[in-house]
Amino acid sequence: MQIDCYGFEATSQFFKRKELDAHLVKRVDGVLYVCFGNEEERPIHRLDKDEHGSVRLMWAYGKWEDAESLRYIPINDTMEIKDPEDR
Repeated sequence: MQIDCYGFEATSQFFKRKELDAHLVKRVDGVLYVCFGNEEERPIHRLDKDEHGSVRLMWAYGKWEDAESLRYIPINDTMEIKDPEDR
């Protein structure tokens, strides 16, 4: 199943069209993590700086408690995840 950075499926009318408000925010070692929901697995955004000082906005899908160790991709990329019925 393909999802966008807010967790909307490719078949949803909101896919790449709707933004959500932050649910939880935390800062760890100068990196800001933001999630948008309270499901066990959810989209998590990460804001940090690259080696040139530019702010990067990336996202991943997973558990909030694992936010620091997830594999992040650029914010405008979509991601394939397992369908909830297959987990």
